[in-house]
Amino acid sequence: MLNMFERHRLLVSVSLAVLIITVVGVTVSSFSPSKKSEYFKELKQIYNTVNNYDSKEINNWEAAKNTLVDLNYWFDFIPRYDAISDEDNDVLMLQNKVRDLTIRQQLRTLPEIRKYYGEYLSDKLYGQNYKVTILNDERNKIIVFTHDSFTKRAQLEKFHNTVAGDLRVLGFKQIRYKWYELEKYEDEKYIHYNFKDLPDNEPRRFNLSILKEQ
Repeated sequence: MLNMFERHRLLVSVSLAVLIITVVGVTVSSFSPSKKSEYFKELKQIYNTVNNYDSKEINNWEAAKNTLVDLNYWFDFIPRYDAISDEDNDVLMLQNKVRDLTIRQQLRTLPEIRKYYGEYLSDKLYGQNYKVTILNDERNKIIVFTHDSFTKRAQLEKFHNTVAGDLRVLGFKQIRYKWYELEKYEDEKYIHYNFKDLPDNEPRRFNLSILKEQ
């Protein structure tokens, strides 16, 4: 008969053995064979799509918006299996290739996306006598809003709070606010707001309000 101490020691030993077996099982592979095959197939399809994305042109806001949807899908898909074991190195290598290609496409397309987002805002706000301009320098990272309501600080801040979140995630580095009276002066005058730098090659999800509305 085992005394109480021996029974306790035996129970602890069995528990540790089960734990070790479980850990070893996890490190062998992060996937069941069917799950790995399914994920690898989908990853290859995405790789082919992203690799051929250079041929896609962005020439209007609709095309720019669809590109943001694609970038969001790739961003959401890739981190799905971050904890991949050494046994699944083939998956990890392909996943890293897709990540690198996605970043390259984001870097390539964001200047055009910003340009056409400015045109979208211009059309949206035109009836309210706003003027929206994207400065064609710095990779289209500076946007200018002109409206007479900006002479009042409270109105400027209210407007700023409605647009700043989307502009930041798109990588704009500065917003300039002007009113029409200022355009009469030869020296450019404006109120500006600078964002902390968000590089175009930094992976992120584009949670724009217009995408949430769809």
